[in-house]
Amino acid sequence: MYDSGTKHTRVEIVQMLASAFNAPAIKKFGPQNEEQLYNGIDISKEECKKLIKDDIMVAGEALSDLSDIHPAWIVKTIECESPKVIGVILRWLPSRHVRYILDNLPKRIKISLPKLVDSFAIPAPIMRLIKRGFEKKFSLPPKGVFDEKSFESVVHLKSEEFEALFKDLGIHELALAFQNFDNEGMKVLLNRMSVVDARALQQRIKDVKDSESALMKNAKYTILDVAMDQEDMDKLLVEMGLSAFTKAFEDGKIFDQIQMKLEPKVSFIFKRYLDQHIGANTMTKIRQKVVLERAGKLSRAGQIGQKWTGKLVSDDVEIGVRS
Repeated sequence: MYDSGTKHTRVEIVQMLASAFNAPAIKKFGPQNEEQLYNGIDISKEECKKLIKDDIMVAGEALSDLSDIHPAWIVKTIECESPKVIGVILRWLPSRHVRYILDNLPKRIKISLPKLVDSFAIPAPIMRLIKRGFEKKFSLPPKGVFDEKSFESVVHLKSEEFEALFKDLGIHELALAFQNFDNEGMKVLLNRMSVVDARALQQRIKDVKDSESALMKNAKYTILDVAMDQEDMDKLLVEMGLSAFTKAFEDGKIFDQIQMKLEPKVSFIFKRYLDQHIGANTMTKIRQKVVLERAGKLSRAGQIGQKWTGKLVSDDVEIGVRS
């Protein structure tokens, strides 16, 4: 029987995989000597399947936790771990996180990472201990789903969904601020935008023409807060929306639940606008209504609030870079 405290060599692990699955398919992970791969298998197929199922379950548990953290924050923390622990941690994360982390880890760390198959030798109980220990280094967001009726539920949006929301709010803020703006000035702005965003802004200007005059005036102050001379219009729209978003906050309580979902530099800008607007904005409730209306439309369009459908890193992808 399998003992969770027993250490297994790479050859033994490959033998277990060969017992449960198509041996030729996993041959590339094993030794060159075929006799080593096929001989000496002393574990039943069902037992091997159970071990692999338990291992996959451990990875699945982590997927709903650390996948909500922007990978930039994970990079800063994971650098302090040993190569073997890093290899195990990377197995838990969605592929987009792993790619980002590997692209941003120092080269000295990447060259020492183990192959993905090596982490199969770690028993599930040990993996869980590593998982819990690593998660304790983060302020993990609470579980839940976005609710169009609750402003506080925006904390449940994912990193990429926040970016979509901020950009949409940025376009909305421009539409509010540029009501009755002269055509020449509007052309200058539209010419800096992509065709899709320019059309969206033109339509939004028509959609918000009956908004409260106080909200339109408040939006003009948002324009003054943001540097309009930025070359990257996408970043400008995101920052514009981020500034507008912070005007919906009555206090900073949910900031800690959101910041680690954002890229660190975006989180810094978020905090700066939050400190600027909390206590100074008198239209909090109206702003919350705008955020929920825009988030609701994005949700119904399938752009936010959807369950992530990606996959763990495929087992035929090597974590390490060793030859």
